[in-house]
Amino acid sequence: MLPLLFSLLILSVFTDDVPKPTGIFNYVQSVDHYSYSPDASEKFSQRIFEYNKHWSCGNGTVGPLFFYTGNEGPLESFYYNTGFMFEIAPKFGALIVFAEHRYYGESLPFGKDSFTNKGLRYLSSTQATADFAEVINYYKKSKNISQVVSFGGSYGGMLTAWMRLRYPQLVDVALAASAPLPMMARTIEPKKAFFQIVTDDYEAADPSCPDIVRKGFSQLYSVVKTPGYQEVVTETFKLCKDFDQSQFDHLVGWARNAMLMMAMVDYPYPAAFMGNLPAWPVKESCRMMVEEMKLSGNEMKALAVGAGLLYNGTDGTKECFNIYDDFIECADITGCGTGAEAKAWDFQCCTEFQLATPSNNKTDMFPPLDWDLDIASKYCQANYQVSPDPVGASLNYWSADFSAASNIIFSNGDLDPWHAGGVLEDVNPTVKAIRIAEGAHHLDLRGSNKDDPQSVITAREQEVSLIAQWLNKGIERENFTEDDMSF
Repeated sequence: MLPLLFSLLILSVFTDDVPKPTGIFNYVQSVDHYSYSPDASEKFSQRIFEYNKHWSCGNGTVGPLFFYTGNEGPLESFYYNTGFMFEIAPKFGALIVFAEHRYYGESLPFGKDSFTNKGLRYLSSTQATADFAEVINYYKKSKNISQVVSFGGSYGGMLTAWMRLRYPQLVDVALAASAPLPMMARTIEPKKAFFQIVTDDYEAADPSCPDIVRKGFSQLYSVVKTPGYQEVVTETFKLCKDFDQSQFDHLVGWARNAMLMMAMVDYPYPAAFMGNLPAWPVKESCRMMVEEMKLSGNEMKALAVGAGLLYNGTDGTKECFNIYDDFIECADITGCGTGAEAKAWDFQCCTEFQLATPSNNKTDMFPPLDWDLDIASKYCQANYQVSPDPVGASLNYWSADFSAASNIIFSNGDLDPWHAGGVLEDVNPTVKAIRIAEGAHHLDLRGSNKDDPQSVITAREQEVSLIAQWLNKGIERENFTEDDMSF
């Protein structure tokens, strides 16, 4: 019996940049791929989005599979923000498939019990890549597809690179965008830390910005030591709930999270990927803080205004902020998002992934963050009865040594705070690094836009050329017309 149960929903194509899926399927997936325990026979439904309008199938030709390795969130979030795949699919006659990551979106192994400590035990990147391998193998066999290109951004980019490394018989080419694999594997010490790059982004937008932010945090730390601070902080940050000392660390995290998220999605046009943000949100946040300084001369108020942009977006309709709805503290000091997905990612950061170096207020504009492996272990034991594995990533994922690998593209944007932890130089002739000077977090995977900088246009051209070359389709870069390459 084929494992793909077609609870099929055919949807019409709409005229936005990314069309709706032509089909939504549930793949019946194994809960545990790696044991012979009774749990190994349990199944769950994994969501699959398919788009087949560009697929060449017939007259003796079968186009490749373009496969997206789902991230730490609902599948829609990545499907509708990865227009690049849809733009280049016609050139290759490709079938497009997005697979949702287990424990995210609607792909829950144990339903509402998936997020209990017992339910979370099958959440790992190795189980997730095994899920993806099952789906790819199904498509290859049932559709007679011989070639597969895997795409992914951020954590999805890490998964995509691992798919090429772990399953080279299934994946021919991998495009891993904004994937900080070396930093995750603890095999490099980045020349610049995550929070330092965020600070650099704000300084590039306006040299006065980092000092405003630094003094704004300092003023907040001082104000909470004075009588009547509750009313001052509540009013300054427009909080829905009256502020007290128990909320202090969370408020600091809320403001810090806003700054780093805007640096990650510092796109040259309005976007709603991680918030309803204007073009160049770092620059806009800086502009708002500078304007507030002209009006009030109060750095803490300027910080509140600048941070509020992320949570209030371009429409500015919120009358107040509920910082516990906007931001969840977790084992990932760069943020876990909100909702059930935050708990799933928190668990993964308590087991497999220890990523960014904490802020220090010396090389960056943020208050010192007291966070190390011992503190993380206490947090993770208290919440999940697990401890982070400091060496597992380097042992299980080749220590980010890709010298024996092939057909992987690592792309990174210089505006992205994660880029320092990525692969920034060619490893060998078929493991290539592409730098995007004005690029934020996996900007190259987004659809083309009239405001795209030339650096990302060039990057996409290079990516298309390498994919074509490695698929051995006989499609050389010079064979593309100017219209073909104008992303």
